[in-house]
Amino acid sequence: MRRGRKKRINWKDIESPCVKICKIIDNSCIGCYRTGEEISEWVWMTPEKRLEIIKEIQLNRCPT
Repeated sequence: MRRGRKKRINWKDIESPCVKICKIIDNSCIGCYRTGEEISEWVWMTPEKRLEIIKEIQLNRCPT
């Protein structure tokens, strides 16, 4: 194994509420309802934290 080699992110293993309608208005995406900060930190969050945010989006951010 080569020195300094980083573990690669497997994007298929990261659950995301992204629906490929990406436009930020008032620091919130109109497609997935995540904040800009949540989007930028998403891959570094634990699976538990991502699930917590997804549940919060479903309960409180999605229009009815």
